[in-house]
Amino acid sequence: MSVSENATLTSKGQVTIPKRIREKLGLEAGTEVEFILDDDGSLRVQPKEPPMERLRAIQDQLSTHEIDIDQLRRESKQAWESQLTEEES
Repeated sequence: MSVSENATLTSKGQVTIPKRIREKLGLEAGTEVEFILDDDGSLRVQPKEPPMERLRAIQDQLSTHEIDIDQLRRESKQAWESQLTEEES
């Protein structure tokens, strides 16, 4: 079920997240939020996931696949090197 609330942008670019939305998302004072602008112009706001939790989620996803980490590193390094070479040209 979607929840819709209105808010007003201040002259400083600030918006107060309405109470019903804060409660639904479990947001409390000091909680970091992430704004995501989708290609279709819609805006999503969600609690920011701590970096270690993000890494654990990625690790869990990767653990279900056989992945050669050393190969990924080599490919990543090659991609960065070729990008830098193109920029220098």
